[in-house]
Amino acid sequence: MPAPPQMNQAEHQSLEVFLRDNLSDDQRSRVGLMSFNQWPWTTAALTEATVAFHRIGSLVAVAFWSDRTPLRDPGWSTSHRIARLLGSRPIEASAQQLIQDSGVPPGAFVDPPIPRLKVQDLPDLPDPLTRADIRRLTYKGSGMGRSILQVHPDFNTPIRDDYIWPRRWIRKAMESYAWVFDQTLALITARDLRTIVVFNGRFTHDRAAAAAAETVGVKVLYYDYGGIETYFDLTHSTTHDWDSLQARMITMWSDWGTDRDEIAHAWFANRENRSEPGIEVFIGEQKPEHLPELPTDQTLVTFFSSSGDEIAELDLDWDQYFGSQVEALRTLASMVDGIPDMTLIVRTHPHMRLKPKDDLKHWVAAVEEIGRNIHIGPDSPTDSYALMRASDRVITYGSTSGIESAYRGRPTAVMGPSAYQLLGCVTPLTNEEELARWLESPPAIRPELALPYGLMMQRRGFNLNWLSRNAHGAVGRGDSLLSEPSVTAQKVSHAWRSVRTRWLTSR
Repeated sequence: MPAPPQMNQAEHQSLEVFLRDNLSDDQRSRVGLMSFNQWPWTTAALTEATVAFHRIGSLVAVAFWSDRTPLRDPGWSTSHRIARLLGSRPIEASAQQLIQDSGVPPGAFVDPPIPRLKVQDLPDLPDPLTRADIRRLTYKGSGMGRSILQVHPDFNTPIRDDYIWPRRWIRKAMESYAWVFDQTLALITARDLRTIVVFNGRFTHDRAAAAAAETVGVKVLYYDYGGIETYFDLTHSTTHDWDSLQARMITMWSDWGTDRDEIAHAWFANRENRSEPGIEVFIGEQKPEHLPELPTDQTLVTFFSSSGDEIAELDLDWDQYFGSQVEALRTLASMVDGIPDMTLIVRTHPHMRLKPKDDLKHWVAAVEEIGRNIHIGPDSPTDSYALMRASDRVITYGSTSGIESAYRGRPTAVMGPSAYQLLGCVTPLTNEEELARWLESPPAIRPELALPYGLMMQRRGFNLNWLSRNAHGAVGRGDSLLSEPSVTAQKVSHAWRSVRTRWLTSR
């Protein structure tokens, strides 16, 4: 049998040490760990975290509620009932067995404390039902609407502001948010919880649980994916708290050993040479070193767009930016038009080819509307990295291309939110005067300041400790593995969900 993979040095040496150092005695005393999804990766992370809390003396309450919410989470895959009827079992069953193997008693696994909860006091739905209207929806003082907009009924739901959302879907999403909020409050009271742990903090149910805890002063931690070469993360802040993430990058860089440069360089190199897992989704259509015919007598300014759905509902002060990405592009195009011998190239994010067709249609229309420019679409074989190197200036609304072009020594600016603008390797722009100065004379670039980003992406978070991953990628302990239900159970569950979604989204 092949040997299990070797573990790399992670950002944190031990989850148990991290918990002791970062939580008070009171916060560690009683902890609720909540799961609304059935992804194997996150289920393993929750299992590992539960065992770590148990081993430092915490009384844990584990809520595997993915199959209980009125509207299923994006990470839900299998009905518990369907799995049982087909002689299979959901992934939570093997996770519970692994947790109990560590000594956690069966009483630690909790059902929703309010039987047959019927949600009351939901706000009335506005008419028409646009993003702006949904965004304003609240439940018991918490920001319900923004979290609902993080989850779309299907992959064809556009993010444009004038799209009218299906009322049944939004109503059910509101019920689901409120159900989790109320059940979490009841669980906190019933178990006297001092900390809860949820996934990511972005999706509807995790945000509802976190909001419920916040209303009564209970500490919230967030588990999520780790780095490319580590396994999972556990943080005090949500995934999209980019100021916090960058502070971690700087601390991690200063505290690391002698091999930090090698690890960081590897992240940037692996993305370009297609060695990073999953990178083919973004650059699979591109041909290495391929470029269209570009003018040789012009200063080339390339705008790399961001994937709009990933930034649309971030809890940010948008007044500090140029408005929407389309508005930022229009401002940039107007500035470039006023500078002799300067050409604007727009590189539409390659992931847009997999996004709603309506979003791509409206984005392409906006790009064509600005007039004089070179547009490179998401299906183009143009190599984004060759394009970076050919550009005299690179500008983005927050795409990862910004940090990658800075690493490659190109003068780079960002016109929107990003997870790297505090590192000093790019120029954040907030108004037209700053943009004009940057286009005329960008400051000297310091590529080495991009390296903390690469180190963080490779090694953030934790390795598995109590659990381990075998040579085939399966996670478990000894012969006990975290196992998914049968393919048949998943297919039947998917069919049931599709029928229900069609009904909820019918007009």
